[in-house]
Amino acid sequence: MSRVLAAFVALAVLPLAACGSGKIDEWPGPPRAAAGGSLDVAAFNDYLAEYDEYARSPIVATTEFLRLDEATTPAISIEAHAAGESPSPVRVDVTLDRLQDDSVRARRYALVLNLAGENDWRLSSAVVSQRCWPNRGHQTFSAEPCV
Repeated sequence: MSRVLAAFVALAVLPLAACGSGKIDEWPGPPRAAAGGSLDVAAFNDYLAEYDEYARSPIVATTEFLRLDEATTPAISIEAHAAGESPSPVRVDVTLDRLQDDSVRARRYALVLNLAGENDWRLSSAVVSQRCWPNRGHQTFSAEPCV
């Protein structure tokens, strides 16, 4: 089902649904970062439990967590790294570069995913950092803000 159709159905059914069900119909994107750039992953793992189609691979889960389908960034790179011969954990690094922002040039997400079952991935940690445009702050990836 397409996202547009799913959104339409959700809006049509929403008034009929019971209040307080706790189910998220569409993942809104990553939460705000805490100090040091860490992101809370608990709500996303609850979402993956409801929508297992996003939990089938580390890349698919990462794409949904960051809502890369809505990204307007000119350059996106995704790299997945597994440790040795074991399939889990997997670290996925996503860099959004040349952002349309006067201070922040790039944002990097470092996500770690672990198998919770056969083809059932869960996010165990997520950290975001950023690099500033020249003369707007640090030129390396850091959780520190740009100016």
